[in-house]
Amino acid sequence: MRRLPTHAIRIVFFFAICACISAQNTGRFAALTSKGIELIDKGRYNEAINALEEVWELDQSDPAVAENLGLAYLYADRDSAKAQGLMETAIAGGGRASFVMQHAHEKVTAISMDTNDFCVGRLSIYKDRMTFKASNPDHSFTIQAGEFKEIKQNKWFGSGEGVYHIRTLGKRTYNLRPKTWSDRETKLVLYFIDKYIKR
Repeated sequence: MRRLPTHAIRIVFFFAICACISAQNTGRFAALTSKGIELIDKGRYNEAINALEEVWELDQSDPAVAENLGLAYLYADRDSAKAQGLMETAIAGGGRASFVMQHAHEKVTAISMDTNDFCVGRLSIYKDRMTFKASNPDHSFTIQAGEFKEIKQNKWFGSGEGVYHIRTLGKRTYNLRPKTWSDRETKLVLYFIDKYIKR
């Protein structure tokens, strides 16, 4: 029986070690990603950044990591510039940009958007649609690109609180307010809608 040359054995050994390390990292990255997303769902944004940054520093291929890291930066540090860059990367990779929103169920009054009838959910913007996944599933919705009649920040109702409305060609109206109650977050949402799905 013929023996393999020493250099061939070293090469095979090297690739075997690389495969083991890669498999370990993949499992570790998946665990850190899951942990980061779970922390975001609990509102623990700084901890989520720590978990997701560790993944992002070594592997920037997962759009879900970019999406959730952007969301964490937006709410932990209110760093809309960093959040925007990560969200752009997520959408370019086939993912989405996401935001936490309040959705008013009743008509907004002339005085303010103060209402007891609202739900919280995640607004997600893709290349071809926008979705709102509400805590109350009856209030979840999807709007396809081209179905927007109007989307803009409110001038009177909820002014200074980031409140904006969406009107569709199907005559539906949605009033939303961002988690931060800030015009800055609303402008970021409107930027992504204008860029990707408002046609």
